[in-house]
Parts: sequence; structure tokens; C-alpha cells
Amino acid sequence: MVEDVPATSLRSLPQHSYTILRRSTGDHGDSVRREAFALLGTRYRSDIPPAPDDAFPADHQGDASGVLRHVPTEYPGLTGAAEVFVDDEGAVLTVRRYGCNGRGTQYGLPMTPERAELVDRMHQEFAASTTAYANLGAGPEAAARLSPGVWSPLALRNLLPLMRVADAEDANVLTSRSPDVWRGEGWDVDPTPHSHTGLREANPQRAWRASEAAALAAAGISADRAYELRDLGFGTVQSAVSEHARRPTEAARTAHELIRASQTPVPNEVGTALAAARRHVPEVVDTWRHEYRRSCGPEGWGLWAKLTHHTFVLAEGRTSTLWDVANGWWAIGEEGEEAQTSCVVVDEHEARGLWRSMCGELRELADRLRRETCGG
Repeated sequence: MVEDVPATSLRSLPQHSYTILRRSTGDHGDSVRREAFALLGTRYRSDIPPAPDDAFPADHQGDASGVLRHVPTEYPGLTGAAEVFVDDEGAVLTVRRYGCNGRGTQYGLPMTPERAELVDRMHQEFAASTTAYANLGAGPEAAARLSPGVWSPLALRNLLPLMRVADAEDANVLTSRSPDVWRGEGWDVDPTPHSHTGLREANPQRAWRASEAAALAAAGISADRAYELRDLGFGTVQSAVSEHARRPTEAARTAHELIRASQTPVPNEVGTALAAARRHVPEVVDTWRHEYRRSCGPEGWGLWAKLTHHTFVLAEGRTSTLWDVANGWWAIGEEGEEAQTSCVVVDEHEARGLWRSMCGELRELADRLRRETCGG
């Protein structure tokens, strides 16, 4: 007895050789998957068919050229077992089937009227239907207010690490603001299909709803800050807003630690402004290092220096910057030791001057230590 066999795979068998026990009709996309199995040769559940009789070899590396049109084979967020591309000008389909250990098969198919109709059905079902929206947690009222041309199911899937849409209110809030307005409030909303929102998990149960995101943005809370508070256990708008008022942001704590560790004083007004920092973007501008190790052992010593530009985003999109000129040393003998120092300044010209001076001193120190270590 075999289960999960599409009816199309039974066409060539004598009818007396099998009995249908039950049919799958609850999944709206199931009929599309079965038809793709028959016309395109894509996998259906555990059944991998041979390539269609009119298949031919195809050398295809994806749709990076922008000439080929991608055809969805599954709802957004679910893993498909194949990729399908259409060359409308050449009237050719390319099918790439995944296999075990990174192996698979790839072939071309001529476009026929039946396949053209199937491609349209695949787009409609997997990229624009209410079922596709529902698969991402968006109810029918939300789907009715979202345009597949702008906020398609795929765009909502890519939005999940930032926010989710559950009902009509969420859909209205999401679409009533332009992406530029959202970004100006610290929520990097992007409706393009290939957008991404960092490394946050795309989990509908963890994401803030769009209506909640709007309320948080109105309270001056960015997306990074909102998820920082959520990770601390403040998962409602009221609790997040309350905690935001009394708990420094991670960016503000970073600024405080930089200023506190600096051997050069930072103006008080800069520290006061950075206490309200919403986001922190570090950029390593330059590095220097020199190491010496004895052969066949861990013993040795090293010197290093690093120049880092820190950008802190404040309210209303304003920014403040710090330059961190840091250096340190380490030594491994019978025991291991290390230390480092830091000079934080506001002016770039001053920072680069400190950097050049520090690197020059470290090079002289490295030469002297190497002569002492090597005995000459």
C-alpha cells in the first residue's frame, strides 16, 4: 500500500491494479502541485517523477539576468522542491529539481498552452491568493486590503522579521504610511520581494503587529529598540513604552561604556545626547597588528591597534559620531597577560592624527621588542 500518490501518476496503470482510499481536497494548492507534477515533472510530496518526455538539456544559473521570470512552486515561507523559470521571449520553461546532498536535475521544457495556463495558476495560488496570505497569518479582511502588486504574500513574508499583518487594522496601518515614513521612524519597511530585515527570526508569533509597530513608532521606539524590549520580556505596547522611558537602550549603554573607558575626556553635552541614542552602527576604519611567536609553541607576544567610527542614531533621524582609537598588547609565557587602552574623540581629523601617531609608536615598540626577543 502506498500513500501520498498523485492521481496523475496512476494514469498509466490498469484501474483494477489499485484502489483509491481517500482523496486530498482540503489543501487549496494541492491541485496545482499535482498538475505541476504531471506537466512540469516537479516533485509531489514523496513522489519524484521522471522528466517529461519533451524535456531537453538546459544550462541555467538562475534569474540573475532579470530576463527570466520566476514561477513560485510553493507558498511563501514553505520550502519548495524545485525552481521554475520562464523565458517568455523564447517560450521555454526551465525546471531545477532539488535532490539529496545538493544534487538534482535540470532541464528545459517547451511552453505549451497547458503549461502557460499552469504557470498563471501557480502565480495566482502561491503568490496572490487569500490562502497565501493566510499562510503568513493575514486574515481574509487583511488580504482584501493588500495589493498583490505592492504587498504581495512574498513581501509580507520578508516583512515578518520586522512586523506582521493579522487583520484589516494592521493592513490599513501598514499601507497608510509610505516606506520612507516608516524608515524615518526607525522601522525599515521595504515592500520589494527581495528585501531583508537583518537577522531577526521570521516568526509570526514573535513579530510585532503592524498596528503595534505604529504605536511604538509614535512613542519614539525604533524596531531595534522594540525587539530589544521584547527580548527582555516586554511584549505589549504599554509595557514596552513604559520600560523604554526608564531603561537605557543598548546603543546608549554602548556609548556610555566607550566614553567611560576613554583616556581622553569627551564633552559632557555629547554624553548627554548619546544617553538617548536609539541605534548604534560601528564601522572599523583601519587596523594594525604585529605578532611574534616562538616556533613549536604558544609562547609569544603581540601588539594591535584599531580605528573605529561609531555612528549613533538619535531622535528624528539625527546622528552623533564618536571615533575610538584603541590599542593593546598580549603576551604568553608561563602565564597569559593582556591589556588595552582607548581614546575616544568627536573630531575625525583629531582621530586620524591620533591613529597615525599611535601606529608609529607601536611600530617602534614592535621593532624594539623583536630585537630583544631575538637577541639582535
